[in-house]
Amino acid sequence: MVFHFDPRTILYFLLISQIVLLLDSSIFIEIITVIIFIMPFFISKQLKWGFIIVIVYSLQLFTAFTILPNIDNTMLLYPLSMVANGFRELIPGIIIGIYALRLTHSAEWISLFKKWRFPKFFIVPFSVIFRFFPTIREDYHQIRKAMAFRGIERGPIAFIKQPIQTFEFILIPLLMNASQVAQDLTISALTKGLSIPGKQTSIINLRMTKVDLIYMVIAFIPIVIDIGGLL
Repeated sequence: MVFHFDPRTILYFLLISQIVLLLDSSIFIEIITVIIFIMPFFISKQLKWGFIIVIVYSLQLFTAFTILPNIDNTMLLYPLSMVANGFRELIPGIIIGIYALRLTHSAEWISLFKKWRFPKFFIVPFSVIFRFFPTIREDYHQIRKAMAFRGIERGPIAFIKQPIQTFEFILIPLLMNASQVAQDLTISALTKGLSIPGKQTSIINLRMTKVDLIYMVIAFIPIVIDIGGLL
């Protein structure tokens, strides 16, 4: 079984990432924070996403400290600066968001929200939205498989060569199916009794492990270093 953190731990990580952002910490604190947040992908055996984030962040650092100082063209400087500096500061929060989507199930979040007595008007839409995008992504893959089966060209090159055909074969079916998917997911959420008033139980047993607690302490280290002025 692949290990993943408790939803409460993930929310704690998200809070830490925003505190680091608000403190406007040094680049060293930022790098330490990113390394700490990337490690859970490798702990959870999500090596693909771990390496993708490492490569993207490394390219951002390389661009920010090697390429940008040597650029004089304003038209090129601003967009590169936005990607290499502005977007880079959001990376810790994005990492936690990716981890939450990849390795936590909606049932865990719903169980947590019930435990914390969140209102029903929040839980039901959350349940629908959390399942909506993975379902649409699956529909997209099915459409691409159907196009491949019929010998229809697909991909970025096909979009450039035949944008109207790509729009017709991919986007139109997705848009037509999106409303039906949202309706089905809403019915599914209501069928599970999420809107029923009163106390509700859940088969999901949320429990924080020693790994959760240890990693929560580790994640707090960058803030201690920053406030203490150690770096």
